[in-house]
Amino acid sequence: MAGGIITRVASGGFTSHSETYLENFNEITHSAGTKVVYNAEEQHYVGNWEEIPAGTHFIKGWWTDDKDKPIKKAYIGDTIRFHLETKDIKDGEEVNFTVYDWDGMLNLDDKLNLIIKGTSNPYNKLTIKGNKGIIEWTTGSGTQKLIDEEGDAEVELYVSCSYKGEVIELPYNMDDYLIIFEKEVLITVIIELPHSYYTIFNDPVSALGMAGHSAMAIGERYFDYGPNNTPGTYSENEYDVDFNNDGDKNDNVFLDRPSYKNSPGQPWWGTHIANRKKIKPEQVTLDMALKHIQLSWKDVQDVNGNIIHYGTYIYGEVHKIEFYVKEHEANKMLKWWEERYKHLKIYSAYPWKGEQCTTTVKTAIQEAFPFNIIRGNNIPDTTQKPSGLLEDLRAFTSTSKEHLGQLAKVSVIKKESTDFKG
Repeated sequence: MAGGIITRVASGGFTSHSETYLENFNEITHSAGTKVVYNAEEQHYVGNWEEIPAGTHFIKGWWTDDKDKPIKKAYIGDTIRFHLETKDIKDGEEVNFTVYDWDGMLNLDDKLNLIIKGTSNPYNKLTIKGNKGIIEWTTGSGTQKLIDEEGDAEVELYVSCSYKGEVIELPYNMDDYLIIFEKEVLITVIIELPHSYYTIFNDPVSALGMAGHSAMAIGERYFDYGPNNTPGTYSENEYDVDFNNDGDKNDNVFLDRPSYKNSPGQPWWGTHIANRKKIKPEQVTLDMALKHIQLSWKDVQDVNGNIIHYGTYIYGEVHKIEFYVKEHEANKMLKWWEERYKHLKIYSAYPWKGEQCTTTVKTAIQEAFPFNIIRGNNIPDTTQKPSGLLEDLRAFTSTSKEHLGQLAKVSVIKKESTDFKG
């Protein structure tokens, strides 16, 4: 309201007199016993209040996806559009714009520096046609950097538009600013504990962890690690190991007795699944692994004694741990595993000689959560056994926006086999 008087009469009605009177509501209902009358000499707006011009030359601005569907949220990596509707701006004229992040206060440094695709030129001008214009870009590293610099889980974007000295921030309603955040990725860790048959008295090596297993999936991509105990010739270059200790990694070396103490590494359950399905270990999915775990631990035969399928030798209790991470955190884990599958190195139960199933899962997760930077979600270097990894992961919390702070979900997906006798 400006330049006028509002008079309220409680018993007889409501009368307003003003030179300018503007009401903005998401939803409003006016009721009267007989009728409601709106009169104006020049302009009269009925319907969506956003149609009231936000400024002299700017009517409104709004966000959509690349199919022009209105949105209030988007992921990093999505293509988004900002639509601008103007008034009395001739075709071909330009509106200057800057995209800012709103974090509760105006900070001119919290802005996105957009570049015209295929060039190094700044993208900060919008050409008007029919009093309309569209800004379009695919969110990426610039948005991610802004999130990281702010230490937030998200950014809230608005657009500052200027034309002939008029500057306005759109969308007009702050509730319509666009929230952008990272996609989330589900991390699934699978841990088989050693069977209770094993004790430090009858088989201490198995009891301490060798009879168990640790594996993980990043989204649907499954990874694990174990020994290749098959005698044969192995490439030092492929495994990135100096098998014959001659000072280089260029030889093909015959290993006659590899064992869990010192052997070439390989995907473990991943190799078993891949062989059965006639695919490569890197093609194994989480769903395949979960189905594999549910199979019989021992060989299954038909009535004639023919083997229907070979046993999995998964007879310990199996736990599944699930938590969500930001996409860039998942990518760090993924990069580590992809490199490990290229160079499988040495498997050894002795940590000073090589790695084993639990340490590989631990190291991959540590890539996303280094203990000296992130105090939470920490797996100490001393963790070496499946049981220790399970206890560490019970304290993990999700880091994605959708599940931020939620405690990791732990469930038993297969009970210990009752017919295993060692």
